[in-house]
Amino acid sequence: MKYVAKTPSFKVALREGRESRSELVTTLLWGDPLHVVEEDGDWVRVRARGKRPGWLRRELISDASLLEIYVIDVGQGDAVLLKTPEGRWHLIDGGVENAKQMTKKGAANFIRWKFLQDLLEDKVTLANVVLTHADADHYGGFVDLFSGRLPFHAPFDVEVDTFLHSGLARFASRPSIGDRRRWRGGALPVDRGLPREDDFVVELLDGLDTLAAPPRELQSGYGRLAEAVAGRARAARRISHRDGYLPGYGPDDEGVTIRVLGPIFEYAGFGHWGLRELGSDSVTLNGHSVVLRLDYGQASILLTGDLNTPSQELLLSYHPPEAFAVDVAKACHHGSEEVHLDFLRAMQARATVVSSGDNETYAHPRPALLGASARYGREARGRTAREVLPPLVYSTELARSIELAYALSLRPGLLDEADVELPSERWRFRRLKHTPVSTDLVYGLVNVRTDGEHVLCGTMEESGKDFDVKVFQAGVDV
Repeated sequence: MKYVAKTPSFKVALREGRESRSELVTTLLWGDPLHVVEEDGDWVRVRARGKRPGWLRRELISDASLLEIYVIDVGQGDAVLLKTPEGRWHLIDGGVENAKQMTKKGAANFIRWKFLQDLLEDKVTLANVVLTHADADHYGGFVDLFSGRLPFHAPFDVEVDTFLHSGLARFASRPSIGDRRRWRGGALPVDRGLPREDDFVVELLDGLDTLAAPPRELQSGYGRLAEAVAGRARAARRISHRDGYLPGYGPDDEGVTIRVLGPIFEYAGFGHWGLRELGSDSVTLNGHSVVLRLDYGQASILLTGDLNTPSQELLLSYHPPEAFAVDVAKACHHGSEEVHLDFLRAMQARATVVSSGDNETYAHPRPALLGASARYGREARGRTAREVLPPLVYSTELARSIELAYALSLRPGLLDEADVELPSERWRFRRLKHTPVSTDLVYGLVNVRTDGEHVLCGTMEESGKDFDVKVFQAGVDV
């Protein structure tokens, strides 16, 4: 595989011909995969992004693969696809299932496109699929993906090596997220005022056997996920901070390290281990999200799931603040204001990425989160020593753009009844001369890429033919 080389602008124009005035095929980002079609002296004809072939100068092509993170625009939810430099792919969360999205396109659509059209693979191959926690806006898209079936597309094959999760499930009967036991333990590593005596959820799922045959009946949505995982993944297991690192990505392995910082798995007495109750079932589920820290060279990325204030207190009771200091962080819980300022101070992120959605009632991202991320984020040194960037805040919702046109009229009989609501049954025809309707959509995917020295953050511009790119030097002390 060939890739787009590092250039002064960190992007290049792929054109149909060799002349600068020839038609633009697409704009490529640093690290984009290239498939060589033809070589001619200083020029190479390549195919990229599933587009028709175009020409690039040979010096714009490299053998160097990057660490790539794609924060997929799934509306209100999370889905992060990442590729390690050696070419292994991992998926953290799957967003909402397609049937519940207005666009009917979710994470599975992007992943199918990435593997089959961009990479020109014959199937989707994922080393690890990680569910941060058991909320439908994080696991729903897994069911679409694992089925290998999407509307308007031929079936495709999907291979999943290992499914990783927090252990917390959703049961059909009470207690809905698992049995608890009371325990008074010892002092925590860092005293932040958390009680030593608390309730701990000890009924946790683990391997494929517990997903295929759970101890109790699961809620219907989570049951569909468990069935899909049991039928698709080769292995499954619960992970926590006690694992230290994902297998194959520890400090003794080459390349990227992936450290597991959460959930915090604590001793609950008499041979039991569990996850501390943090409040309501919802707060406890969100708070015990799987938290991953990626390090590659000088670059670092933090993936936080739906952490909230109680869980951030707990994490800071077990890890030193510097464990969370990173170049790029995915914002907790879609930009909710339920965030501890001490945690944001610890992250000091140079770039914060919020995964949030339109047409929802949560009003994410919240102003307090946006302001605090900028206030406690770090400045970055840009492409040159003299260029300084302020803390950056990205949002999949804000990066999304819609093209509008005017509808001349709308005849209800031409629409499904679920698609239109009229003021009265006597309305048989309604004129919409000045009513805008969406005719095109550019998804708000946020690209993050690094070679361990520089970090690129990029989003597609509204035209869909170019990218807005910010690049800074990686490293805590830069």
